[in-house]
Amino acid sequence: MKIAECEQVDKQEILASINSKIQAIYEKNEQGVLDHYAPNVVSFDLAPPLRSVGVNTIKKRLQSWFANYKGHINQEVADVEIDGCGDLAHSHCLTRTKGVSIRGEEMDMWYRATNFYKNIGGKWLITHEHISDPIDMETGKVIFDLQP
Repeated sequence: MKIAECEQVDKQEILASINSKIQAIYEKNEQGVLDHYAPNVVSFDLAPPLRSVGVNTIKKRLQSWFANYKGHINQEVADVEIDGCGDLAHSHCLTRTKGVSIRGEEMDMWYRATNFYKNIGGKWLITHEHISDPIDMETGKVIFDLQP
């Protein structure tokens, strides 16, 4: 069986979407972040539950996350890989989040992010998001100080 040829995605469009989401997070712009997700997004996040469905679960997570930081939340990405065909694409990268918690603690961690996108109405929306932290296999504890 031969796989049909398809048009490669414009990787710059996906990268622009990633950067726009980072800017919205920096500004704690809830709607600006939510605008990057499809209504029925499936999310595998760091916090429970194991699986969340729907943009409203993303909204609740954002509200809690934003409330736990003083000021801006800084993010950057490294090792970004983007690929896709037609109206489907995916990306994976390492993401760094830095800021100050409401308790005054300096937060700085790298984690892994994989997203799947669908071009809906001319806009690339996240349909699946998977975020994970590396763990120490002997202790079962998350390793927060790894860097790319």
